[in-house]
Amino acid sequence: MKLEFHTKNFSLSFGSKSKNLLRDEAGNITGYDVGSVYDIATPYVASSNFITLFETLPEVSFPVRFIIDKILKGNFMLKSQKDDSVIWNNEEMNQFLTRPNPLQTFSEFVTSHFAYKFVTGNSFIKAAVPSSLRGKELWKWCDNYWVLPSDCVEVRARRPAPLFSVAGRDDLIECYQLTFGGVVDMIDPGNILHVKEMNIDSSGNYMEGKSRLVSQLKPISNLIPVYEARNIIYTKRGALGIIVSRKKDDAGSVPLKPNEKEEIRKEYNDAYGVGDSRKSPVAIMKDDVGFIKTSMSIQELQPFDETLVDAINIAGAYSIPSMLVPRKEASTYDNQASSERGVYSNIVIPEAKAFVRDMTQFLGLDRSGMYLDVDYSDVDVLQAGNKERQETMEITSRKCRDEFLGGVITLNDWRAQIGESAIDSPIYNKLVLEMDNDEIGRLRDLGLIGNSKNYKNGTI
Repeated sequence: MKLEFHTKNFSLSFGSKSKNLLRDEAGNITGYDVGSVYDIATPYVASSNFITLFETLPEVSFPVRFIIDKILKGNFMLKSQKDDSVIWNNEEMNQFLTRPNPLQTFSEFVTSHFAYKFVTGNSFIKAAVPSSLRGKELWKWCDNYWVLPSDCVEVRARRPAPLFSVAGRDDLIECYQLTFGGVVDMIDPGNILHVKEMNIDSSGNYMEGKSRLVSQLKPISNLIPVYEARNIIYTKRGALGIIVSRKKDDAGSVPLKPNEKEEIRKEYNDAYGVGDSRKSPVAIMKDDVGFIKTSMSIQELQPFDETLVDAINIAGAYSIPSMLVPRKEASTYDNQASSERGVYSNIVIPEAKAFVRDMTQFLGLDRSGMYLDVDYSDVDVLQAGNKERQETMEITSRKCRDEFLGGVITLNDWRAQIGESAIDSPIYNKLVLEMDNDEIGRLRDLGLIGNSKNYKNGTI
């Protein structure tokens, strides 16, 4: 078994000769030095290490996959800037929204983009066209779009790069260097859409994003040894305890003789247990002995409490509420649906909208009077939320109508309570008792009051 974690400058290797491995007296591998775990997840390693964590640690995988699964539920479409109508007959964009490259469907393409972005902090989308087409509407000329493996891409800045000055991207970035399969490809900046996470660390490459997992190094470094410890307990428990003699003489305790030990062991193995109907579940010992427990159970170590706290911290970095984190107790909560709607509002829809805006500009669709859009109105949990909001709006509106007809609020007060903006008109700023007959007639025409000719008599 050999597990490697690479950086751009060096490699951390855990193999048969690694000093990080822990072995028993027989030379069998029992684990690895916990201190080395933190080295794997330091801010100084490349993003390939975070990819390894994503693929092997469920607490890291969960929030990323949770968000991506929700993003894929959206309906991606091409629209006209003129009237926001859906464009169905654009052959080039229909191909992009179906299969942007020979190896991926559009859903797989979107999955790759967000997986790299959330895990490594960077996503690089390449339009496979000659650099001579830069500045043109790529959607007309390009048939292949690829999400590059971000751990294999380096942003090559110009030296010196005129940062914080009047400069274009070509003045700052020389190229995007892809090193993959033993081949080095220098890609023109105009053919790359680089989407990155926040990075305020000026000590590193300021032009690259930083993974959200960097802020979770402590929880991650806690989780790995917990899983290792649990595995050792399950697979190699050792002796459960020690049987000791309680016999005494005038000189003190009398130890068990070798033949007595062998007799107790043989009798226990032959006569007692629950796996054979001929064995008794109750042991009767002829010698006066006691039992000293030496191993700890999973329950006594309480690792589940620790892993849950760490999982909640990691999920929180991706704006996932704690009640949505999988746990061993009941997974159904009264507010789970509202929490899921919050995930859509706070991260899923904003991320998806940002993606289609970036792709619109990258493909040059805006110069052709078109744009990409994504819609989530068909998602079940959001439809339930819309129904609840509609019911709340109707209750609020009925209450405001009663208050308006009672002379308590104005029409603009009513509009404010249902989330509408104020209207600059005298009638909207008056209480109903301050209105003249013409204004009352206008309200009657709108159906806000009854058909009585004399509203001020109290008849509505």
